[in-house]
Amino acid sequence: MHELGIVFEIVKKLDEVVRQSGIDPSEIAEILLELGEASTIVPKYLKECWPAATDGTEFEHVEMEIQVVTATVRCKQCGKVYEYLNQGKVCPGCGSEACSIVTGREFYLKEIHLFYEEEEV
Repeated sequence: MHELGIVFEIVKKLDEVVRQSGIDPSEIAEILLELGEASTIVPKYLKECWPAATDGTEFEHVEMEIQVVTATVRCKQCGKVYEYLNQGKVCPGCGSEACSIVTGREFYLKEIHLFYEEEEV
C-alpha cells in the first residue's frame, strides 16, 4: 500500500502551500484532491491513511475529500472519445481496443477549503 507515503507527501505539500500563502493551518477545514480512476491510487486507502499522516500535526483537524475523474480514452482507430471502464475497455464506435488515455490519471491537490465566519447583521 503506497497510499500512506502519498498522504505524507500531501501533508508536506499542504504545509508548503500554507507557508507560502500565509494561511493559518487552523483555518483549513478540508482539502479536495482530484484523482483519476485510472491512476494507481486507491481512494479508499488514501482516505484511511489520512488520519495516520496528520495525527499530531497542525493539520489533524483537516478533512480530506476526493473527487474521482472518470477515465476517458480516444480510440486509435476511429477517434471516438469514450469512458474506458464503462465500455468494457472496447470502443463503442468500432470495437477496437487500441486507445490512448485522455483523462483519468490525474492526481492533484485541487482546493483548500477554509472555515469562514458568517458576519452578523
